[in-house]
Amino acid sequence: MKSSVAVLFGGAIASLGLVTTVLAANPEQVQQLINTRQCQGCVLTGAMLYSYDLSSANLTGANLTSAALQGSNLNYGVLTNAKLEKANLALVKLREADLSGANLTGASLLGADLTGANLTGANLQGAVLEGADLRKADLSGANLQKANLLKARMAGARLEGAILKGAKMPDGREAK
Repeated sequence: MKSSVAVLFGGAIASLGLVTTVLAANPEQVQQLINTRQCQGCVLTGAMLYSYDLSSANLTGANLTSAALQGSNLNYGVLTNAKLEKANLALVKLREADLSGANLTGASLLGADLTGANLTGANLQGAVLEGADLRKADLSGANLQKANLLKARMAGARLEGAILKGAKMPDGREAK
């Protein structure tokens, strides 16, 4: 009787869409990143990397979806075409980092330092960049739809071809 109840209960949960696939960071690749700062194409989904010094790390094409990097140093890092959807990048140092073509949809970059960063063609749709430092950053061709840029510092930032529709601008107005 217990097994039939468990099957029935499990089937009910699955039919309600409550079953989720859990993706986890590859522990060997997390250690590789920490030790060598080289992890191109690595699967670091959901990795917990709070306050690590990863300056100049090469994470080209890495999957950092839902990773927690809050407070880490990624200055001069290469994150070209990296997947950073829903990643926690609050207070992360990304000075002069290359995030061209990166997917940062829904990411939190609250108070992040992106001074001089290359974000050309990056997808920042729905990202939180409140209080971020984007001075001299290149956002050419970036998708910033519905992004929160409230109080972001943007002096000298390049926005040629950037999509800003619905974005909350530094002064609080909504971009049309």
